[in-house]
Amino acid sequence: MLELDGVNADSLVDMLKLSFSWENWSAVIEISDKLFEIIAIAYETSQYNTKTPQKYQLKRNIVYYFGYSLLMKGVAYQKVGQYSESRKCIDQYTKLSWIKNLDEEGKEEVEYYKNMAKANGYVIELLEGNEEVLPEYVVFLQSIGKEELLNGMLTVLESAIRYNYSVDWVIDLFKDQIGQIGSKEKREDVRSYIDYKYLHATYLYKRKNISDSINLILDILILSGKLEDGTGFRKSVAFYELLRSEASDSQHERHQEIMKNILEREFLNNEKDDLVADSRIRN
Repeated sequence: MLELDGVNADSLVDMLKLSFSWENWSAVIEISDKLFEIIAIAYETSQYNTKTPQKYQLKRNIVYYFGYSLLMKGVAYQKVGQYSESRKCIDQYTKLSWIKNLDEEGKEEVEYYKNMAKANGYVIELLEGNEEVLPEYVVFLQSIGKEELLNGMLTVLESAIRYNYSVDWVIDLFKDQIGQIGSKEKREDVRSYIDYKYLHATYLYKRKNISDSINLILDILILSGKLEDGTGFRKSVAFYELLRSEASDSQHERHQEIMKNILEREFLNNEKDDLVADSRIRN
C-alpha cells in the first residue's frame, strides 16, 4: 500500500504519470482510486460553496480529474488483462455530463473523455480478438494525433499477433505518419516507436516474413543503441539470436557492423569518463 494521505490532486496526477511510465499497474490503480476519492469530496464540497475550499485548489477543471482517474485505472486493468474491470471504468468516463455547473472547459473535457472511452472500447474489443471492429478503429485512428496513432497501432499489432490475422493494410495506411515519428530521433518521441518496431518485427515473424523481421530487428539495434534504450536493445539482441540461423550473409555482416559500432562508442565513452576522473584527481 502506498502512503497517499495528504497528497493533493495534482501531485497524484504526477504520481500516476510516473507509475504509468514504470508500468507499475497496481500503483496506477491505487493512486487512481485515491485521486477519484479526493476529487469526489472536492466536488461534493463545492456544491455547498461558491468555490472549492482552499485545500482542494486545482490546476485544471474538476472534470479532468474525474476522467483522468478513471481513464488511468481502466488502462491499468487493461494492461493486466482484466478487461471486464477496464470496461467498468470506460462506462464511467464515457458519461461525465452528470457533473453540475459545467463551464466551456468542463464541457470540452466531457467530450474528450467520451471520445477516449470510444477509442478504449475498441482497444478492449481488439485485445479480446474481435477483428470486426478494426475498420471502425482505423477510421478513429485517422482522426487523432501522431502520438495517439502510435499507441493505437501498438494495440492493432498486439491483437494481430495474439490472434494471428493480417493487418498489412493498416500498417501500409499509416506507414508514412509513423515513419515521421521515428525520424525525430528524440527519446520522448521514439520510445513508443521502438516498441512499435519490435511488435512489427514480431508480427512479420508470425506471418513467416523472416527476412523483413530481421531487418527491423537490426533497425531497432541501431536506434536503441543510439538512444541508450536498454529495454529495446536487450529485446532486439535476444530476438536476433532467435533468428540468427535464418539471417542472410548480408544481414550477418550488418549485425556485426552494428555491434562493432556500439562497442566502439562504449569504449570512447569510457575513455572520456576516465579522462574526467583523472583530471579531477589531479586537481
